[in-house]
Amino acid sequence: MMDKDSYYLEMALNEAEQSLEENTYPIGAVIVDEIFNLISKGRNRVHPQQDATAHAEIDAIRSAGQAILNAKVNREKFTIYTSLEPCPMCTGGILFANIKKVVWMINDDLGFGGYRKIKDANVFDDRFSEVVLIEEPFEDLKKKQINLMERWSINSNNIVNLRKAVNE
Repeated sequence: MMDKDSYYLEMALNEAEQSLEENTYPIGAVIVDEIFNLISKGRNRVHPQQDATAHAEIDAIRSAGQAILNAKVNREKFTIYTSLEPCPMCTGGILFANIKKVVWMINDDLGFGGYRKIKDANVFDDRFSEVVLIEEPFEDLKKKQINLMERWSINSNNIVNLRKAVNE
């Protein structure tokens, strides 16, 4: 099982790398079904799409389309693999999409990481109790994601893009 987790986290990392190449925050996500069939991929597209809601997890959920709705009816269990702990918006999207397992590369203690905070607030206990959580399972992948985020932070384009977005 863990080798499949590593495989799909690496796929999410590839999506994160594409985000960085598109001059946006490097986050990637992948959704699979119970037998590890790829359902969808997503990446942060906030700056390219000029859409503050175009986060990687939301992009993957949107790309999954009808499969997400069918999974709920058919009681299928989907897993989302993401390169960073989901923010509050993405956490809500994951819960509403009825995804039953969440695996991420690194915790987001300094940014907008919200999954653990919302879970710990005991506000959606019935939903969270149905979701398996695996955080930071692979040190090598964690380091790769941290490297992407460091590359983003020193990229002068992100400052220009953020200033443009604020001024528009």
